[in-house]
Amino acid sequence: MTLRILLLAASAGLLFVGTAPARTWYVAADGSGDAPTIDAAVDSSSAGDVILVGPGTHDVGSDAGGVFLKVGTSLISEAGPVVTIVQPATGIGQSDVLKVPDACVITGFTIRRAWLATIYAYGNNVEISGNIIEISGGGLGIRVDRVASVHHNVIYGGGDAIVVEFSEGITEINNNIILGRVSKCGGTVLVYCNDVTTASSCVSYGQTNFNLDPIFCGIGNYYLNAASPCAPGNHPNGFDNCGLIGPLPVGCGTVKTEPTTWGAVKALYRD
Repeated sequence: MTLRILLLAASAGLLFVGTAPARTWYVAADGSGDAPTIDAAVDSSSAGDVILVGPGTHDVGSDAGGVFLKVGTSLISEAGPVVTIVQPATGIGQSDVLKVPDACVITGFTIRRAWLATIYAYGNNVEISGNIIEISGGGLGIRVDRVASVHHNVIYGGGDAIVVEFSEGITEINNNIILGRVSKCGGTVLVYCNDVTTASSCVSYGQTNFNLDPIFCGIGNYYLNAASPCAPGNHPNGFDNCGLIGPLPVGCGTVKTEPTTWGAVKALYRD
């Protein structure tokens, strides 16, 4: 059963509990879905709705900034980050790509390039997971202003990878592959089970966090080599309960695929 069918079935089930049913808005790259674009689906959505995004490249936002999700909505890709790309409609000059209020979920995308924050999470209880996040220039990967769970992402490029301005509860940053810094860490922030290339006051090395080449399968291919320290069972400090680090599983190592390094990836995105 496909993800879309499961989500539609879950939405239909709410008809029997006496509340307004949540809706799934399907967005296809060719404009043929329930809404022609992610922006249009967001405009039509309400709390509890799912915006399910099909494979392809999707432009969002405008000169004024990125798209503002509605409270309590979920933005989910149908086929995962390798084939589902979200980018600013106006290029790298756009201030943000996705702006995220309370109780929202963003999962399964490659999210590209913005001037300020690729994802700006200004609400509480936000979940950001399973994404490949590209930072442009001196911008930010993820900016968290309240409380969020940020896990199983790849974040790379110039600027700070994750900035936590303030936390009213506990913000958790775990199981990410991060080329850059985790910075500020205002409030209570737990940072664990990450491969982080740049030391900061927010990150303690030597336990569950480490700084090693994640050994991807190739340039622009973020599947893990079987020898990667981010693969399940390969944690360099023996914390195998961390499991998978990053959004994608092992995809090479016993096949003829040339591994790459963070240095090679970094050179591609140097300004």
